[in-house]
Amino acid sequence: MAALAEAADYAPASLYTYFPSRSALLAALQRRALGVLAEVTTQQIGTWAERTADLDPGGAALVRLWCFSDLFLAAPDRFPREFRLQQQLLVTPGAEETEDAASVVPAAMALLDVPRGLLETAAELGAIDPAEDLTDPVGAPLDGSFMRTLAWVVALNGALMVDGLSTGAPSTGARLGSSITASLLRGWGAAPEDLDRTRSIADVLAADAPAPAPAPAPDRTETP
Repeated sequence: MAALAEAADYAPASLYTYFPSRSALLAALQRRALGVLAEVTTQQIGTWAERTADLDPGGAALVRLWCFSDLFLAAPDRFPREFRLQQQLLVTPGAEETEDAASVVPAAMALLDVPRGLLETAAELGAIDPAEDLTDPVGAPLDGSFMRTLAWVVALNGALMVDGLSTGAPSTGARLGSSITASLLRGWGAAPEDLDRTRSIADVLAADAPAPAPAPAPDRTETP
């Protein structure tokens, strides 16, 4: 906490006024980061919808899935602070106390609802197959739509970790992530020719569109 206070130009006692521990502070930063990522993605979905309005509905749904994948894979460069904090949820066990970690769950679920909605729309339009419900190891039911979304997001996160390998890798995380998205969508029933067509359209949209605005810097007058 002393090191964090110094980096933020606060007195340590000031931080303890708002956060009883490093764990609580980290959880607050993660909630903020997840909120920023969800807001940016929701805004982009509106833009994608406008720019695909002339396409057939199923094709437009696939284009939006490609665009989400591209946005996610670009997050380490466009939103490095927020991306690092959300990825820490996956790769740093024990970074937070149980109660603090639980406080981040609603923000994480809100962010997952964004790609989940894109996948469900694509399934409703017949661009991919509907998700089948699953069961956990002890036989309890699991929502198939949520598990499909979680699998996609975790896979993209994993692909991006390739860029941090000290020994190097034969591909970048972004290229690997795009290949993973293609494989998942094919596995979920998307026709290969539709994927090729909509990938090309997504590339054109990406080339013509301005990059999303960078995430706002934290207000130094407010606590996270």
